[in-house]
Amino acid sequence: MSSSPWWYGIVPFPVVILTALAADFASQAFFAAARSPDSPLGMDVAWFVLQTLAVWIGVLVAVVVLVCLLADLRMLSGAETWSPSRFWGLAGVVHLGGAVFTELLFVSVPALTYYLYRRHLHVGRP
Repeated sequence: MSSSPWWYGIVPFPVVILTALAADFASQAFFAAARSPDSPLGMDVAWFVLQTLAVWIGVLVAVVVLVCLLADLRMLSGAETWSPSRFWGLAGVVHLGGAVFTELLFVSVPALTYYLYRRHLHVGRP
């Protein structure tokens, strides 16, 4: 079956970039607020909560992307138009790691972009 709807779950992978940037900014702001005696009461706690929330949202989105990528690979296996390798699943695993270790996003984002591009060329729209 070449018309797999699972690719819709792969598309929001750039959200992980935004959550990683938000977590990094909140982390820096947390340490600045914790060191500053002029910081309003509870500001460091607010930045910590924002950082934690951003990290967990990024992990959740990355898990959704990984699951949808693996399901899409399974649905397309043996398709007449394009049968991608299971090796593409590593891009999803690296992306999940990128939710915590942002340097991994330099590998996973181009890989997932290329996967969706190749999928569009061979399968087209569902």
